[in-house]
Amino acid sequence: MKRTLFLSILIVFFATSFMTLVGCHNQNIIKEQYSLSDLQEQCGKRSNEFFSKEYGNGTVKTKDGTTTTYYTDHYNKKQNKCLLLLKSKHIFNDKKKGNKYSENILDIDENQEYGYFINNGKNIVCFVLNKECKSKEGWDLLVKPYMED
Repeated sequence: MKRTLFLSILIVFFATSFMTLVGCHNQNIIKEQYSLSDLQEQCGKRSNEFFSKEYGNGTVKTKDGTTTTYYTDHYNKKQNKCLLLLKSKHIFNDKKKGNKYSENILDIDENQEYGYFINNGKNIVCFVLNKECKSKEGWDLLVKPYMED
């Protein structure tokens, strides 16, 4: 009786251990089935949905002027993140105000802004994850690791 109970417990232990290993193996196979191109394609679709929802066709007219926005998406495989680089230009109706140009980098899945660049013709404000920059070139250098890999 004790021997039968012991063998039953031993069989259950090995069976559950084997099933766990098989399950882990299957999960790894599922993860590997998504190629880099699949992940990039999925990122592109999510980016398009996000942009369409937030910015429509990319052009917004107000009483002050017109803002045109477009984007570039990138799946960053090192970070396993879908990133979006938004670029906007606001042209004021009053020519004396000049123009305003801005860029933002976002993780669209986490709905997190990593940084922004704003140039209103007089001042530049630029940050990427607590790193400050003073120029468009500085911005480009800080953003590059996120948008390329």
